[in-house]
Amino acid sequence: MSSYGHQTPDLELGQAQYERGQSGMAKALAIRRDIETQLKFAAAKQAELVLAQQALLNSISSSEDQQQRRHIDLVGGNIMACFGSARNMLAELKRGASPENQQVQEQIHYVGEKIRQDIEVYRAAQSDFDRQMRSQVRRRYQIAHEDASPEEIDQGVENLILGQDQMFAIQGIRSQQAKDARDVVMQRSAAIRKIEQDLIALAEISQEVANLVNQHDYAVTEIKRGADETHEHVHEANHLLDKGIVSARNVRKWKWWALGTCLLILGIIVVLVIILKATHVI
Repeated sequence: MSSYGHQTPDLELGQAQYERGQSGMAKALAIRRDIETQLKFAAAKQAELVLAQQALLNSISSSEDQQQRRHIDLVGGNIMACFGSARNMLAELKRGASPENQQVQEQIHYVGEKIRQDIEVYRAAQSDFDRQMRSQVRRRYQIAHEDASPEEIDQGVENLILGQDQMFAIQGIRSQQAKDARDVVMQRSAAIRKIEQDLIALAEISQEVANLVNQHDYAVTEIKRGADETHEHVHEANHLLDKGIVSARNVRKWKWWALGTCLLILGIIVVLVIILKATHVI
């Protein structure tokens, strides 16, 4: 069970494995498998949800509406629970990962992007269902208010969806039919409100996942930047060292040249002195 209170795949064994001290790549792969299990479960539930949503769109009675609404809420809750669990597992992986372990960081980036992609697919499907439901509510409201202007219809539909208009009724038909028509509109309005809540929650989960991935990318970037700076500094130091060695060699070479020159001059002076003494000039 997840924090959402709905059904999710049983991953207790997998979680126990990486809670018993697994670290590094082994832990990353174990968590990735669990995340992928959650996402596959969510995808399977989405196929089930589409059928329930279509049944609600085709429903013409309040009792059938209520039945399909309960089914949609249950399945939708399971899907949201899967995405929430996947986000929590990614946070667990991120929390125990070393920024310097490039293989683990690649796993974080991969599963993070996969979660966000799956959320976007589900969000798009829910948005499409929301548009269809709004269209039905609008048509039924137009039937009930034939003389209303487009602006009045827009405002009336918005009030229904917000739950502010509880007096919706269709004139000219039997009371039971009117009640059924009103209940159908109310059920769809409630379904639209639930969709909007889920879309907000999906956006929050997606943003949290993005933050986790971006934090990882920033950490990796900083490590690479530090490594590049270190490499550059080492290169500069080696260059300066090479220059120093060459300079030292040149200094030593010039010292020998100077010494040789001095010895040569001294030798010449000695020879001249000897010659002068020999000729009795000195």
